[in-house]
Amino acid sequence: MPALSPLAVASTSAPTRVEPGRRASRASPSVASSSLGHERVHAEKSAPGLGSLALSRGRLSRGCALVTRASAADAPPAIAPAHLRTTITPVPPDIAAAGGMLLADQPGMKAGFGDLTAHDFLRVDVDAPNLRVLCIDPPILTVDDFLTPDECDALIDAAASSGEMRVSAVGGVDNVNIRTSKTCTLDSPALTDHPTKKAILTKAEALLPQLAGLSASKSAFKPPTSQSPYSFELPQVAHYQGGEYFKTHEDAFPEAVASRKGYQRRATVLVYLNDVSEGGATRFDKLSPPLDVTPRKGRMLLFFPGTKASMPDARTLHTALEAVPGHEKWISQLWVCAYAGKHAPEGKPPGPGDRAARRAAEKAAKKAARKGGGGGGGRR
Repeated sequence: MPALSPLAVASTSAPTRVEPGRRASRASPSVASSSLGHERVHAEKSAPGLGSLALSRGRLSRGCALVTRASAADAPPAIAPAHLRTTITPVPPDIAAAGGMLLADQPGMKAGFGDLTAHDFLRVDVDAPNLRVLCIDPPILTVDDFLTPDECDALIDAAASSGEMRVSAVGGVDNVNIRTSKTCTLDSPALTDHPTKKAILTKAEALLPQLAGLSASKSAFKPPTSQSPYSFELPQVAHYQGGEYFKTHEDAFPEAVASRKGYQRRATVLVYLNDVSEGGATRFDKLSPPLDVTPRKGRMLLFFPGTKASMPDARTLHTALEAVPGHEKWISQLWVCAYAGKHAPEGKPPGPGDRAARRAAEKAAKKAARKGGGGGGGRR
């Protein structure tokens, strides 16, 4: 069958809330119809579809649309980069509400979804245990039991007793604070070698194979370069008391900021360290309907705020909803960064963040100037 562009599922305006532990039932005919046929939303006017990926019509496995590889003859000649795609390819709402598509139950989904993540983002290990897809494009995933309860408790205790927690004010429009939680980075003497920090880094590398061995390298927490194209920002722990929030925002840097830094945030690895029974969800505001991810102890949320083209994917706009008074939320967050010049056209000078390459170029220029008699000390 010909490849289809990403589809938007017609549904109610109420947010889809993700709850753990429920296995999805077979989709109703109305869901299957809306996601796979009759409600195809304006097949992308501004950009072509995914090309190498197709939502198969007809067969649903446990109520889920399959993503399969389309033949080369069926694929359109061009695939719009993710930052230009405005459509959303969701899983059916009841599947999202039941906790998402468990990839272990979807062998037909794995190859296509892996290709999608590799094409525009970072390839995900689709065989990872407990991996669930909440949205196909943009990819939004969870892994329950990413951390053990003991690992979560130990990190909360260490952060709370470290004396490093500070109000994490972030200025928005007109310098209005959009964040009221407290945060610390895991680089103080009490936290830098914490076992849970190491567990988060190791498990993030396993989930995103391109990062294999990164945490053990000398450049793990340095700005990425053309020689070391990936790095981590220092992991953080954040604490939201009842009523505290982080208003709607994007994790990716704006294009101009990424160009100045020389790198872009490409993945967000967020781990909920405690259960929050009321409030505190992470809401993806641009999905239709908005998707609320419920904080559950040990659950990891993965999404890709920046693309392989080093551009923000505005579809990942999200909000940390307020915890209801009397409740609190603890999370750990880790950003994966990638060198922004890595995908620049051939021959483009090193970006401003590629310090090693820039220094090498400066040394070469000075050496050439000395050989050619350049500089103020040369003969006239």
